[in-house]
Amino acid sequence: MLVQRCIAAATIACCGLPMLVVRAQTVVHVSPSGDDAADGSQARPLRTIHEAQRRARDVHAARVEIAAGEYELDEPLVFTPADSGESAEAPMKYAAVDGNVVLSGGRRIGPWRVEGDHWVADVPLAAKPPTDDSTTLKPFRDLWVNGRRAIRARTPNEGYFRVEAAGPDNRTSFVVAAADLQTLAKPQAAEVGFMHDWSMSRVRLAAIDAATRTYSFAAPIGAAQSQFAISNFEPNPRYFLENAREFLDAPGEWFLDEAAGKIYYVPREAETPETAEAIAPRLEQLLIVLGENGKPVEHLNFSGLTFSHCRFDLPPFGYAGVQSCWHSRRSTPDDDAGVTMTAAVLVDQARDCEFTRCRFEHLAACGVHLTRCQDCRISRSIVRDVGGDGVLIGSRDRLETPPASNISVANCLIEHCGVNFFGAVGLWIGFAENATVSQNEIRHLPYTGISVGWQWDDEPTICRGHIIRQNRIHHVMNELSDGGGIYTLGRQRGTQLTGNVIHDVPLNSGRAESNGIFMDQGSTEIEVAGNTIYNLPRGAIRFHMAGSNALKDNRLVVPPGVPAFTYNATDAALMTFTANEEIAAASWEPPPGDAVVERAGPRHK
Repeated sequence: MLVQRCIAAATIACCGLPMLVVRAQTVVHVSPSGDDAADGSQARPLRTIHEAQRRARDVHAARVEIAAGEYELDEPLVFTPADSGESAEAPMKYAAVDGNVVLSGGRRIGPWRVEGDHWVADVPLAAKPPTDDSTTLKPFRDLWVNGRRAIRARTPNEGYFRVEAAGPDNRTSFVVAAADLQTLAKPQAAEVGFMHDWSMSRVRLAAIDAATRTYSFAAPIGAAQSQFAISNFEPNPRYFLENAREFLDAPGEWFLDEAAGKIYYVPREAETPETAEAIAPRLEQLLIVLGENGKPVEHLNFSGLTFSHCRFDLPPFGYAGVQSCWHSRRSTPDDDAGVTMTAAVLVDQARDCEFTRCRFEHLAACGVHLTRCQDCRISRSIVRDVGGDGVLIGSRDRLETPPASNISVANCLIEHCGVNFFGAVGLWIGFAENATVSQNEIRHLPYTGISVGWQWDDEPTICRGHIIRQNRIHHVMNELSDGGGIYTLGRQRGTQLTGNVIHDVPLNSGRAESNGIFMDQGSTEIEVAGNTIYNLPRGAIRFHMAGSNALKDNRLVVPPGVPAFTYNATDAALMTFTANEEIAAASWEPPPGDAVVERAGPRHK
C-alpha cells in the first residue's frame, strides 16, 4: 500500500556516540469524496474513518487527517490498545483539516411535502432494523432541522401545567385542572414529563378519564424512594405532556406517527421543504475508547472533530431520574436498579488521551464520559445541545478500579445540556481523584452547573483532590431546584473550589432553594476560596448535613435581608470562615463582562 511518509529525524551511531532511531511517520488521509479502495494518500484518500482506522493499525500510522465534511457512521468507532500511539511525545492523532468534520450517528429525513401548515415525510421504521440497513430507523425521540433541535410536540408550549391532586397511590395517576384537560385520540402514545425538585420522570399515559379529570400512567412516576412520590415536593407539582399530534401547534414542533411511518413538522420562519436538512438519530454511541484486559488505550488524540446525532431510548417502563442522569433501569415497572445514561463518546480505561477543539453537540443522551482513565484531557472544546449530562468524570461505583484520576477539562464551553432530562448537569465528577476543571464557561442549564462527589455521607472514598477553579458559571437552575452553580457531596480531602464566578441563579422553581454553591450531605474537607457569587435571590452558599469546610476570601452578593450562608441540618460552628465579604446587592455592581471573563476565562479557539 502506498502511504505518505515523513522522516522525523535520524542520527547514525558512530565512534561510540548515542543513536537516535529513524522514525517514519505515516499519514492516512480521509475525505467524503474518497474511496475505501484507494491507498489513503493525500492524492487518493479513503472515504470512511473506519477504513482509515484499519489502515492506520496496519502501517502503525501516527496521524489520520480527515477532510472537512459530514461522515455518517453505520456503527460506532471503537478504539482499543491496538490504536495506541507510540508515546506521549508521539501520540496517535485523528485530526480535522481544512474545515469542520462531523461524525454523525444520524440519517436524513425527507423528502418533505406540504400539507396545510405542516410538512410531512415518510419514515421507514422498524423496531429492530437490520444493522446493515441504513434506510430503516427505530422509532426516535429527537430530530434536528437545519442544525437546530426541533421540539417534540408538547403542551403547554411554554412553562408547565400544575397537578391538582395526586391519585390514590401517589404514583400512577393524578387529577388535573379543568382548563388543562386534554382530549387525545391516542392517549397511550403521549408522555408526561413530571418535575421533582432535582430530577424528573417521563412515563407514558395509559388513559384519560374526562369525567374525573384524571390521567393514569403506564408505569409509576418517580424512582422507588419515598421522596419521589407525586405530592412530596410541591403542593401542586409541575408537569407537561408530549408526543401527540394534537400538540403540534407551534413552529419547530414535530410528531412521529409510528404506526403510519410518517413524521409531521411545523416549519420555522424562512424554512423551506426543498432545502431543509432534517436529521434523525440512528446510533446510540459514536466513539468508544476501550482498554482491554487491564491494558489501557494510550496516547490517542482527537482534534477538531464534531460528534453529533445520537439517540436514546427510554427504558421500557419509562424514565425515573434519581440525580444527575442516574435513573431506574425499569425493565419492569418495579425494576429500580440504578443505571448510568449512555454517553455518545465513552472513554474507558485510557491513559494520556486527549480531545482538543472538538464539539459534542446535537445528542439525545450524555455527551462524553471518561471513566477508569488516567491523565486524560478535554480542552478548548464545546459541549452543547445535549439531552443529558454534558461531561462526566469517574464512576458511580465506589469500588470500580482503577479510579479515574488526573482528568482535566479546561477552556471549554458547556451549555444547553439536560435538554431532554432536566436533572442533568453540565459537568459531573463521581468517584474519581485529582480532576482539574478550570477556565470553562458553563451556562444555560436546567439544573446544576458542576457536580462534585457521589457519596451521601462523610465516609472517606476515592473522591478527593479535585480542583474547580476560575470557571464562569451562570444562568443555571433554570427548571429545577435544590442545586447550584457548584454542588458537592461527601468527604473530599484536598478538593478546592477557587476563583469561580457564579451568577444569575434564579429563584427556585420547586420546594428547595437554589444557590451559588450548595454543599450537600457529607460535604467535608473542601476549601471554598476566592469565589464571586452574585445575581441570585437566595443564599449564596448553602450547607445541608455538611461537615467541616474552610471558606475564605469569597465575595458574596445577596439581596437585602438574605443571609449569605444558609444551613440545613448543619452546625455552622463546623465551618472555618476567613475574610469573606458579604455585600448587599443594592450597593454592588458586577464587573464589566470582559473583566469577569478574564478572571473566569474560557478562551475558545
